[in-house]
Amino acid sequence: MFTALKPSRFALAAVALTLASGAYADRGAAYKSTYVSYNHAGVQYVHQRLDDYHCNQNGLRAYGSLDIDGNWYGVGSVTDVSGSWLCGSTTLAAGAGYRTAFSPSFDLYGTLSAEHTSPDYGSSDTGLIASVGIRGIIDNNIEGKAEIAHHTTFKNTTVLNLGANYWFSRSLAATVDASLGSNGHSIAAGARFNF
Repeated sequence: MFTALKPSRFALAAVALTLASGAYADRGAAYKSTYVSYNHAGVQYVHQRLDDYHCNQNGLRAYGSLDIDGNWYGVGSVTDVSGSWLCGSTTLAAGAGYRTAFSPSFDLYGTLSAEHTSPDYGSSDTGLIASVGIRGIIDNNIEGKAEIAHHTTFKNTTVLNLGANYWFSRSLAATVDASLGSNGHSIAAGARFNF
């Protein structure tokens, strides 16, 4: 004679967690397809602190991304900041990136860009930016990003870039970004438009 086996609380919790994670993955994938676009343009107000030069500088950054074939995409940005005394610069950057799915909600990506910085005082420099990061949906219409970027201009520096976007609609988001490096830090806020 067989007796019915009673499922343990652990087994029930494991089943519930599996179903919930599957539902979240499906929902995250839906939000990702809605908001995480590689066809976008944005503008931000930037505040930077350069420790080596004792500079506090502020200005605007315009940036964009253009999907090329589904995995490859182009990137570009212009940043113009100014400050007191010997502070201030204009930086142009352009390059290409490659992305692949990391999970239903997140993409893993890498970019390689050329960067040219012209200080308001002093000599300009040109170099490369190599970065690797992850971006995707944290919750509902909130997109997040974490990235490590290495810059070869002036003194070689490696920077941690963090960002979050709150999407009001399929095409408009408020953005906040922060960069932390050995030579300084920055914070930026603005808007992004998907197209």
